Amino acid sequence: MKKVLVAGAALMLAGSMVSAASAGNYGEASGETTGVSVSGDARVTYVGWTDYMRDLSDNSANGYSDYFESRVSVNVDAVAIGGASIHTRLYFDDQGFNDDVIWDKSGDAQVGVSTDYAYIKVPLSDKLTVKAGRLPLNFSSFYAGEIRPTRVQLIYESGNLKLIPWVGVVTEEGSNIDDWNDNDFMQYGLIPVLKINDDWTIKGYFRYNDDAREWATDPTTDTVSGVEVAVPATAHNDHSGFDGSVNLSGTAGNVGLTAEVSYKAADVQGTEDDGIGGYFQAAFSMPGITPIVLAGMTQDGFMAFRDFGFVMVGGNESTTVVDVGNADGDLMFGALVLLHDISDRFSVQGNLLYASYDYDNEAGKIDSAIEVSGVMSYALSESTSFEYKLGYLAPTYNDGAAEVLEDAYIGHVMRMNVEF
Repeated sequence: MKKVLVAGAALMLAGSMVSAASAGNYGEASGETTGVSVSGDARVTYVGWTDYMRDLSDNSANGYSDYFESRVSVNVDAVAIGGASIHTRLYFDDQGFNDDVIWDKSGDAQVGVSTDYAYIKVPLSDKLTVKAGRLPLNFSSFYAGEIRPTRVQLIYESGNLKLIPWVGVVTEEGSNIDDWNDNDFMQYGLIPVLKINDDWTIKGYFRYNDDAREWATDPTTDTVSGVEVAVPATAHNDHSGFDGSVNLSGTAGNVGLTAEVSYKAADVQGTEDDGIGGYFQAAFSMPGITPIVLAGMTQDGFMAFRDFGFVMVGGNESTTVVDVGNADGDLMFGALVLLHDISDRFSVQGNLLYASYDYDNEAGKIDSAIEVSGVMSYALSESTSFEYKLGYLAPTYNDGAAEVLEDAYIGHVMRMNVEF
């Protein structure tokens, strides 16, 4: 039954079999002790692309190209007397952003350390806890995954119910004492989690975006033909509005089930219409193999979070060609996934995906895509694993597109993961 739960809840982790630690999970030490713990992970990846770059001027693709990338992260968790704690993860990436760094001349930049998350956690009572700082919020891989705005959370837990109201600061536009305009970008949210019984859990993510920013750019001056001219300020697009998601997961017999429905207001996602997305997944626990069937849709410009997907479609992988969603219209997709543990050390995964796109004006745009991909993971030791991913993506386009756009994409990665 444990295998069903894992497959049912964690399929869309980028189609990957990398362990939780090497995927960058964070941990929180117990409040019963004091002290500092250090953990982390590192990975080095070789990436190969075939025909990822297309030249429409001469209807050609670039052939094979490759590169290396790497990342090292360190987690620090410290607990003080009384149970208050701090939690942070630092990336030593020489780039200043939280991602794998490509091995090129920028590796000499010595940018240093960037912060993935950094927050405090203070228990107020047996049922009430406050968190504040740069907080991770891993609601689901489909929606609101690894976003990191600065926020304050109040966590209430009683029996099978957890309630998390929170306030987030996306942009603080002005903090001068004589600036009376409250033109910030704030978020206000609530995350309820209800454990219905031992097998089923339902949770929600509800957020209102209050975007009071006035200007995207400040007024400046420019020089044209030796004459200084004024460049007016640019008004900001208002991204206020509601977005949210509801996720239901559980087991029925030997089947792990997950369903999720999400919504984004038009202004939030920057489209003409409100967007809707969702998916359903069933994982069947069978001797030696776990088949998983998945179907989903996005409508009116809705885009799933980047982590949702496989090897070529979504998944936030170096081989990803397109994300799950259609910024210009609708998408319907279905997939079959097979998981198999060859041994305690060796696991494999196969993916077959079909995606169909729809638009109001479809000329020259992608019509459908088929992904065939596989993932292999081998544990070299308790702390080190080797992972290989290979993907093939065959797109078709509507009339008006260049022929080269219908050439297949082939991508693969080889990755060494170390956790400590």
